[in-house]
Amino acid sequence: MIMVLAVIKLGLIFALPGQKSQTEGEPVTQKAPVMETRLAMAAPGDNNNDGGDEDVEEVDEEDIPGEVQRLREREAELDRRERNLRDLEEELDAKLEELRGLQAEVDEMLKEADVVRDEKIAHLVDVYSNMEPPQAAQVLETLNEDIAVKVLAGMRGREAGDILTNVNPQKAARLSEMLTDLQLPFIEQ
Repeated sequence: MIMVLAVIKLGLIFALPGQKSQTEGEPVTQKAPVMETRLAMAAPGDNNNDGGDEDVEEVDEEDIPGEVQRLREREAELDRRERNLRDLEEELDAKLEELRGLQAEVDEMLKEADVVRDEKIAHLVDVYSNMEPPQAAQVLETLNEDIAVKVLAGMRGREAGDILTNVNPQKAARLSEMLTDLQLPFIEQ
């Protein structure tokens, strides 16, 4: 767009009737209509840039090379900014891809941790099931309540009941309540 304006400006200079060439040795003092530089660089949608003749400014023909140079510099600056934006976009895409990979690794590790935890709970269920109910109750009373509930949930009902009869009544009531809350999602499915 900027280059097109520059070519049009140069074409107007050489196409003006009655203009003397600078090669004949006489300075050119005639003025050519040229769009203001600020209009050429105005943002799209700018209300001042409606394309009417009232936006034309008279510029000395000696100023045209300077205008062309400024337009070229502006174009080079815009190209540089565009390259920088593309580079930033590529960096962001790479970082986003890296984050997605890390998220997948974390998800996999969490799944593995769940599997290991479930295996350990299954092992504890087996251990407590093979113990005598009074011994299992004594150890179960010292165990973290969340783990104790999971162990009891993994046992057959009769085994869990035999162990709970040997647990402190207040703790047995809490464990039974937690066991009920734990099993609710399984019942709904």
